[in-house]
Amino acid sequence: MAGNALGLLPPKAYDLLADQPVSSKGLSESAKFNIVVSAVADMDGSNHVLSRFGDSIWDFRPYFEQSNVADGQKYIPWPEDCSQELVDDCKVVLYVWFKRGLPGSKPPVAMGICQTAIASAIPMMRWLTALNIKRFDQVRPIHVANYVHHTKARLTRNAHSVYDSLRILDFLWVFRNETSSPLAACPWGESSLWRVSGLAKQPGNQFGRTETGKTPIIPADVQAKVFNYCEEVLAAAPEILNERDAGRLGFRNPALIRIRDAALYVLSITSGMRNEEAIGVESGSWRSEVRDGVQFHWVATTEHKTGKGKVEFLIPELTVKVLDLMNRYAKPLQEKMALEVAELECNPTPQDLTNRMLRLAKAKRDVRKLFLCTSMSGQSESAGYHVDALSNGGSKVSFRRLAMAAGTDWQLAPHQCRKTYARNIVESRMGRSSLVFLKWQFKHSSMSMTQLYASNPMQDASLFDEVLEEMTNFKVDLIESWLGDQPLSGGAGHEIKKVRAIALKSRTALLAETAPQVHIRATGHGWCLAQEKGCGGAGLYETTRCVGCKNGVIDQSFADVWRGIYDQQNELLAIDDAGPAVKQRAERDVQWARQVMVDLGVLPQASCASNLSGASNE
Repeated sequence: MAGNALGLLPPKAYDLLADQPVSSKGLSESAKFNIVVSAVADMDGSNHVLSRFGDSIWDFRPYFEQSNVADGQKYIPWPEDCSQELVDDCKVVLYVWFKRGLPGSKPPVAMGICQTAIASAIPMMRWLTALNIKRFDQVRPIHVANYVHHTKARLTRNAHSVYDSLRILDFLWVFRNETSSPLAACPWGESSLWRVSGLAKQPGNQFGRTETGKTPIIPADVQAKVFNYCEEVLAAAPEILNERDAGRLGFRNPALIRIRDAALYVLSITSGMRNEEAIGVESGSWRSEVRDGVQFHWVATTEHKTGKGKVEFLIPELTVKVLDLMNRYAKPLQEKMALEVAELECNPTPQDLTNRMLRLAKAKRDVRKLFLCTSMSGQSESAGYHVDALSNGGSKVSFRRLAMAAGTDWQLAPHQCRKTYARNIVESRMGRSSLVFLKWQFKHSSMSMTQLYASNPMQDASLFDEVLEEMTNFKVDLIESWLGDQPLSGGAGHEIKKVRAIALKSRTALLAETAPQVHIRATGHGWCLAQEKGCGGAGLYETTRCVGCKNGVIDQSFADVWRGIYDQQNELLAIDDAGPAVKQRAERDVQWARQVMVDLGVLPQASCASNLSGASNE
């Protein structure tokens, strides 16, 4: 990885780790106990073992490159209140998984090992211990069934968490030949963990989307509240930073923390970055350029999820200003961290060498980060504080604090921003952008996604994939609402109402399969489904053409628009000196608008003329 190439991480003891067996099978208890799980090497090349197989705590710190993971999440504290047989077999399968990976898959990252141990292995071992089960060969199908029920009751409606919690049973079965007391039977019988957890696509619904575990999109009203609050905080930020720089505010003052919270939200919601990428942004990592008369702004960061390394994200000018502000915010904290780096490098004492090496490496890696935090570590502010990079857990706290300050009870979380960003892009392109979104729209809305992608090969391509996925989701949701019981108007709208009466084995499967192939465009007063032939865009300017058009769908979201058209045309009719052509056109458009409002339930049926002529049927 790039970090190692730059010498920012303490080198792993590669030779020592390479010499370790990939399995404990056939080893004596002593040899198994002494397998080295983690180790680092100092500058002289001497190895320092951090964890062995038999230790009660496994230390995975050297394997983490992410800056947004708290140190407490980098250890596995094996339980001492469970039988040694249970603990050893869990250790065995996770060690083999870490070394070899699942059949056909590459080995997992350290985060996967730690999370599986903490979220899956340890809770299950304690549950079995409460039943006086001391070995896995004592586990019976009834135990598995009860534990699945227990897990689902604890993690209601979250299939992903259920899957993660039960995963250790999958590993115990896949690697059963490695264990001392293997499971007697597959824990899922003829099924699979994928199906048991609720993540599998059901028969007859192979294209269906599961709603469980789905990342929520931040509602528009919540976006408005939070964004407007952030604008207020950031507008006042220069004066607050002046106060800090003059020595009248401490670094841990709540006003300064609010600036950091607001800046993190604005960066996340206007870039589509994952949280790890957002808090990894460093000083000087953004730039601007003009291409073909269009100004682009980019910010670079490191993408860890798929190992791509350096990627760039398109940001609006507003976000550039926020990053400039954060550069000023972070400067004295970066300076303090740089002093710590110098002190650690100059300290030659061997006392607590391993911890100092790891701390030095982390401080070097984080010293240019913008999103920094402070920890008092039990000291008074006068005695000093510890500067660190904001972690994933710290970001979650920041977002909860931000939502509360903005006056909303929405459970705001960093991971919601990327999906919300994708949805905002989609809705903008579908003609539904909110005023909040327009505040920071890139002014690139006329450019295709392909053009945007081609403009910078350093962009995170997976973000474009998520936008495309969200476009499909938008269409599915829209068509699904049409197939419900909401009133519809327009030529295509009336045809869709006929489809409702047809019994379908799997409506969801139909939606998901057909939605990506359906062309749906917003006209401002309805939806156009024309594929190749249509009115050629005339309906954009002559709104009433869409009412009788076979490609037009008008749903309830446009009811206010048509009420406005109706009122406007009636005002034209009331003009005394309007010519006959104007009056004739207005009378026709009033009738069409009235028809739409009757279809949508805005006016009673009796108000509508029974016969409308001049229907457009493109």
